[in-house]
Amino acid sequence: MIIDAHIHLWNRLHGTEQGIDREALRWGQARQNGRIYYATPPAFEDSLSTYERALAHMEWLGIDRAVVLQELIDGKQDDYLAQVRRECPQRFSCMALFDRWTYEDPMAAFAEAIEAKRLQGYLVKTPDPFSELAISRLIPLWQACAERGLPIVLKNGAPADIVKLVTAVPTLKVVLSHFAGALGNGEEHEKRLAIAAEYENVFIDTGGLNHLRKHPWPKSVEQMHHAVERVGANKIAWGSDYPRPTLVADASYKQQLQFITELCTFLSDEQREQILSGTALRVYKWDD
Repeated sequence: MIIDAHIHLWNRLHGTEQGIDREALRWGQARQNGRIYYATPPAFEDSLSTYERALAHMEWLGIDRAVVLQELIDGKQDDYLAQVRRECPQRFSCMALFDRWTYEDPMAAFAEAIEAKRLQGYLVKTPDPFSELAISRLIPLWQACAERGLPIVLKNGAPADIVKLVTAVPTLKVVLSHFAGALGNGEEHEKRLAIAAEYENVFIDTGGLNHLRKHPWPKSVEQMHHAVERVGANKIAWGSDYPRPTLVADASYKQQLQFITELCTFLSDEQREQILSGTALRVYKWDD
Protein backbone atom coordinates (compact mmCIF):
# COMPACT_ATOMS: atom_id res chain seq x y z
CA MET A 1 0.00 0.00 0.00
CA ILE A 2 1.08 3.60 -0.71
CA ILE A 3 -0.34 6.61 1.14
CA ASP A 4 0.36 10.23 0.27
CA ALA A 5 0.20 11.86 3.71
CA HIS A 6 0.21 15.47 2.51
CA ILE A 7 -2.12 16.70 -0.22
CA HIS A 8 -4.45 19.69 -0.62
CA LEU A 9 -7.96 19.74 -2.10
CA TRP A 10 -10.35 22.60 -2.81
CA ASN A 11 -13.35 23.30 -4.98
CA ARG A 12 -13.19 27.06 -4.35
CA LEU A 13 -10.29 29.33 -3.49
CA HIS A 14 -11.28 32.12 -1.12
CA GLY A 15 -9.99 34.24 1.73
CA THR A 16 -13.14 34.63 3.80
CA GLU A 17 -11.48 33.92 7.15
CA GLN A 18 -8.64 36.38 6.48
CA GLY A 19 -10.49 39.15 4.68
CA ILE A 20 -8.44 38.48 1.55
CA ASP A 21 -9.81 38.78 -1.99
CA ARG A 22 -8.76 35.50 -3.60
CA GLU A 23 -10.19 33.42 -6.45
CA ALA A 24 -9.23 30.68 -8.89
CA LEU A 25 -8.74 31.75 -12.51
CA ARG A 26 -7.78 29.37 -15.34
CA TRP A 27 -4.86 27.14 -16.31
CA GLY A 28 -3.43 26.92 -12.81
CA GLN A 29 -3.52 30.62 -12.03
CA ALA A 30 -5.28 32.35 -9.16
CA ARG A 31 -5.64 35.96 -8.05
CA GLN A 32 -5.04 37.34 -4.58
CA ASN A 33 -5.57 41.05 -3.93
CA GLY A 34 -4.74 41.80 -7.56
CA ARG A 35 -1.61 39.61 -7.68
CA ILE A 36 -1.61 36.62 -10.04
CA TYR A 37 0.07 33.44 -8.83
CA TYR A 38 0.02 29.71 -9.64
CA ALA A 39 -2.17 27.73 -7.26
CA THR A 40 -1.77 24.53 -9.29
CA PRO A 41 0.24 23.35 -12.30
CA PRO A 42 -0.97 24.95 -15.56
CA ALA A 43 -2.50 21.66 -16.73
CA PHE A 44 -5.31 22.24 -14.20
CA GLU A 45 -7.64 24.15 -16.53
CA ASP A 46 -9.96 25.45 -13.80
CA SER A 47 -7.22 25.95 -11.18
CA LEU A 48 -9.17 23.73 -8.79
CA SER A 49 -7.84 20.77 -6.83
CA THR A 50 -10.83 18.45 -6.70
CA TYR A 51 -10.85 14.99 -5.18
CA GLU A 52 -11.76 13.47 -8.56
CA ARG A 53 -8.62 14.96 -10.09
CA ALA A 54 -6.53 13.77 -7.16
CA LEU A 55 -7.94 10.26 -7.51
CA ALA A 56 -6.98 10.24 -11.20
CA HIS A 57 -3.39 11.11 -10.29
CA MET A 58 -3.39 8.53 -7.51
CA GLU A 59 -4.72 5.79 -9.79
CA TRP A 60 -2.07 6.66 -12.37
CA LEU A 61 0.76 6.22 -9.85
CA GLY A 62 -0.69 3.39 -7.76
CA ILE A 63 -1.29 5.53 -4.67
CA ASP A 64 -4.01 3.93 -2.58
CA ARG A 65 -4.94 6.64 -0.06
CA ALA A 66 -4.16 10.24 0.83
CA VAL A 67 -4.28 12.56 3.83
CA VAL A 68 -5.93 15.87 2.98
CA LEU A 69 -4.48 18.84 4.82
CA GLN A 70 -5.63 22.44 4.62
CA GLU A 71 -3.97 25.85 4.41
CA LEU A 72 -5.20 29.34 5.15
CA ILE A 73 -3.96 30.42 1.71
CA ASP A 74 -6.62 28.23 0.07
CA GLY A 75 -9.49 29.27 2.32
CA LYS A 76 -11.29 26.98 4.72
CA GLN A 77 -12.38 23.77 2.97
CA ASP A 78 -14.22 21.99 5.80
CA ASP A 79 -17.51 21.92 3.87
CA TYR A 80 -15.87 20.51 0.76
CA LEU A 81 -13.92 17.90 2.71
CA ALA A 82 -17.14 16.82 4.42
CA GLN A 83 -18.44 16.13 0.90
CA VAL A 84 -15.24 14.22 0.10
CA ARG A 85 -15.78 12.12 3.23
CA ARG A 86 -19.35 11.30 2.14
CA GLU A 87 -18.49 10.46 -1.45
CA CYS A 88 -15.11 8.77 -1.08
CA PRO A 89 -14.61 7.78 2.58
CA GLN A 90 -12.09 4.98 2.11
CA ARG A 91 -9.52 6.86 0.05
CA PHE A 92 -9.04 10.07 2.04
CA SER A 93 -8.40 11.04 5.65
CA CYS A 94 -9.45 14.70 5.90
CA MET A 95 -8.19 17.29 8.39
CA ALA A 96 -10.28 20.25 9.53
CA LEU A 97 -8.72 23.70 9.48
CA PHE A 98 -7.93 25.26 12.85
CA ASP A 99 -9.09 28.87 12.41
CA ARG A 100 -10.08 31.88 14.51
CA TRP A 101 -13.44 30.37 15.42
CA THR A 102 -11.77 27.15 16.56
CA TYR A 103 -9.47 29.23 18.75
CA GLU A 104 -12.33 31.26 20.22
CA ASP A 105 -14.84 28.43 20.79
CA PRO A 106 -12.89 25.15 20.56
CA MET A 107 -15.54 22.63 21.56
CA ALA A 108 -18.29 24.17 19.43
CA ALA A 109 -15.89 24.06 16.47
CA PHE A 110 -15.04 20.45 17.35
CA ALA A 111 -18.72 19.50 17.38
CA GLU A 112 -19.20 20.97 13.92
CA ALA A 113 -16.01 19.83 12.21
CA ILE A 114 -15.47 16.43 13.82
CA GLU A 115 -18.86 15.22 15.00
CA ALA A 116 -21.13 16.75 12.34
CA LYS A 117 -18.84 16.87 9.29
CA ARG A 118 -16.90 13.72 10.27
CA LEU A 119 -13.48 15.24 9.62
CA GLN A 120 -10.57 13.37 11.16
CA GLY A 121 -8.15 15.77 12.85
CA TYR A 122 -6.82 19.31 12.52
CA LEU A 123 -4.26 21.24 10.52
CA VAL A 124 -2.86 24.05 12.69
CA LYS A 125 -0.63 26.84 11.40
CA THR A 126 1.57 27.96 14.26
CA PRO A 127 3.16 30.18 15.60
CA ASP A 128 1.57 32.55 13.05
CA PRO A 129 -1.33 33.24 13.44
CA PHE A 130 -1.74 30.97 16.50
CA SER A 131 1.20 31.47 18.79
CA GLU A 132 0.40 29.09 21.66
CA LEU A 133 -1.48 25.81 21.62
CA ALA A 134 -0.94 24.43 25.13
CA ILE A 135 -3.27 26.93 26.81
CA SER A 136 -6.21 26.17 29.11
CA ARG A 137 -8.83 27.14 26.53
CA LEU A 138 -7.51 24.62 24.00
CA ILE A 139 -6.57 21.67 26.22
CA PRO A 140 -10.12 20.19 26.18
CA LEU A 141 -10.00 20.25 22.36
CA TRP A 142 -6.68 18.40 22.26
CA GLN A 143 -7.91 15.92 24.87
CA ALA A 144 -11.02 15.25 22.77
CA CYS A 145 -8.81 14.60 19.74
CA ALA A 146 -6.56 12.29 21.77
CA GLU A 147 -9.53 10.31 23.11
CA ARG A 148 -10.74 9.67 19.56
CA GLY A 149 -7.28 8.97 18.14
CA LEU A 150 -7.41 12.05 15.91
CA PRO A 151 -4.07 13.66 15.01
CA ILE A 152 -3.22 17.32 14.73
CA VAL A 153 -0.81 18.37 12.01
CA LEU A 154 1.37 21.37 12.82
CA LYS A 155 2.74 23.62 10.12
CA ASN A 156 5.88 25.03 11.73
CA GLY A 157 5.50 25.25 15.52
CA ALA A 158 7.93 26.65 18.06
CA PRO A 159 9.79 23.69 19.59
CA ALA A 160 9.16 24.87 23.16
CA ASP A 161 5.41 25.11 22.50
CA ILE A 162 5.35 21.66 20.91
CA VAL A 163 6.95 20.23 24.04
CA LYS A 164 4.37 21.99 26.22
CA LEU A 165 1.57 20.52 24.12
CA VAL A 166 2.78 16.91 24.06
CA THR A 167 3.57 17.12 27.77
CA ALA A 168 0.10 18.43 28.58
CA VAL A 169 -1.66 15.80 26.41
CA PRO A 170 0.80 12.88 26.00
CA THR A 171 -1.63 10.66 24.09
CA LEU A 172 -2.30 13.30 21.42
CA LYS A 173 -0.82 12.35 18.05
CA VAL A 174 1.13 15.31 16.64
CA VAL A 175 2.53 15.43 13.11
CA LEU A 176 5.25 17.98 12.33
CA SER A 177 4.50 18.90 8.75
CA HIS A 178 6.89 19.96 5.99
CA PHE A 179 9.50 17.56 7.34
CA ALA A 180 9.60 19.34 10.70
CA GLY A 181 10.44 22.62 8.97
CA ALA A 182 13.48 21.26 7.12
CA LEU A 183 13.64 24.22 4.74
CA GLY A 184 13.52 26.80 7.54
CA ASN A 185 15.74 27.52 10.52
CA GLY A 186 18.23 24.65 10.81
CA GLU A 187 18.50 24.82 14.60
CA GLU A 188 14.72 24.70 15.05
CA HIS A 189 14.50 21.81 12.57
CA GLU A 190 16.97 19.82 14.68
CA LYS A 191 15.00 20.59 17.82
CA ARG A 192 11.80 19.31 16.20
CA LEU A 193 13.56 16.13 15.12
CA ALA A 194 14.73 15.68 18.70
CA ILE A 195 11.13 16.06 19.90
CA ALA A 196 9.92 13.45 17.40
CA ALA A 197 12.66 11.10 18.56
CA GLU A 198 11.87 11.57 22.25
CA TYR A 199 8.07 11.60 22.34
CA GLU A 200 6.14 8.48 21.36
CA ASN A 201 3.25 10.26 19.65
CA VAL A 202 5.16 12.84 17.60
CA PHE A 203 5.70 12.16 13.89
CA ILE A 204 6.83 14.03 10.77
CA ASP A 205 5.67 14.12 7.15
CA THR A 206 7.83 14.83 4.12
CA GLY A 207 5.48 17.28 2.38
CA GLY A 208 7.43 20.17 0.86
CA LEU A 209 10.86 18.65 1.46
CA ASN A 210 11.81 19.07 -2.21
CA HIS A 211 10.38 22.59 -2.53
CA LEU A 212 12.48 24.77 -4.89
CA ARG A 213 15.20 22.11 -5.06
CA LYS A 214 16.46 20.51 -8.24
CA HIS A 215 15.86 16.85 -9.01
CA PRO A 216 17.38 14.44 -7.94
CA TRP A 217 17.37 16.45 -4.68
CA PRO A 218 20.69 15.43 -3.08
CA LYS A 219 20.14 17.75 -0.09
CA SER A 220 16.71 16.19 0.50
CA VAL A 221 18.19 12.70 0.35
CA GLU A 222 20.81 13.77 2.90
CA GLN A 223 18.16 15.22 5.22
CA MET A 224 15.98 12.13 4.89
CA HIS A 225 18.91 9.88 5.77
CA HIS A 226 19.65 12.01 8.83
CA ALA A 227 16.00 11.94 9.95
CA VAL A 228 15.69 8.17 9.55
CA GLU A 229 18.80 7.74 11.69
CA ARG A 230 17.66 10.35 14.22
CA VAL A 231 13.92 9.65 14.46
CA GLY A 232 13.25 6.30 12.78
CA ALA A 233 11.31 5.41 9.65
CA ASN A 234 8.32 4.44 11.79
CA LYS A 235 7.95 8.13 12.68
CA ILE A 236 8.04 9.41 9.08
CA ALA A 237 5.22 9.52 6.51
CA TRP A 238 5.75 10.32 2.84
CA GLY A 239 3.81 13.30 1.51
CA SER A 240 3.99 15.09 -1.83
CA ASP A 241 2.31 18.46 -1.13
CA TYR A 242 0.18 17.84 -4.24
CA PRO A 243 -0.84 19.94 -6.19
CA ARG A 244 1.58 22.76 -5.29
CA PRO A 245 3.29 23.73 -8.58
CA THR A 246 6.84 23.78 -7.18
CA LEU A 247 6.40 20.17 -6.05
CA VAL A 248 4.52 18.51 -8.91
CA ALA A 249 5.36 20.70 -11.90
CA ASP A 250 9.03 21.66 -11.41
CA ALA A 251 9.59 17.91 -11.09
CA SER A 252 6.52 15.65 -11.23
CA TYR A 253 4.19 13.81 -8.91
CA LYS A 254 5.78 10.57 -10.08
CA GLN A 255 9.25 11.83 -9.19
CA GLN A 256 8.06 12.85 -5.72
CA LEU A 257 7.12 9.21 -5.17
CA GLN A 258 10.38 7.99 -6.73
CA PHE A 259 12.22 10.11 -4.16
CA ILE A 260 11.31 7.38 -1.67
CA THR A 261 11.12 4.34 -3.93
CA GLU A 262 14.36 4.97 -5.87
CA LEU A 263 16.47 7.92 -4.73
CA CYS A 264 16.68 7.13 -1.01
CA THR A 265 18.77 4.05 -1.67
CA PHE A 266 19.85 3.77 1.99
CA LEU A 267 16.32 2.68 3.00
CA SER A 268 15.66 -0.98 3.76
CA ASP A 269 12.46 -2.55 2.43
CA GLU A 270 10.96 -2.38 5.91
CA GLN A 271 11.86 1.29 6.35
CA ARG A 272 10.45 2.15 2.92
CA GLU A 273 7.20 0.39 3.78
CA GLN A 274 6.89 2.37 7.01
CA ILE A 275 7.43 5.69 5.22
CA LEU A 276 5.09 4.88 2.34
CA SER A 277 2.20 3.54 4.39
CA GLY A 278 2.92 2.08 7.83
CA THR A 279 3.31 5.38 9.67
CA ALA A 280 0.26 6.97 8.04
CA LEU A 281 -1.88 3.92 8.75
CA ARG A 282 -1.07 4.19 12.45
CA VAL A 283 -1.29 7.96 12.80
CA TYR A 284 -4.36 8.90 10.79
CA LYS A 285 -7.95 7.71 11.00
CA TRP A 286 -9.26 5.62 8.11
CA ASP A 287 -12.62 4.18 7.12
CA ASP A 288 -12.01 0.50 6.32
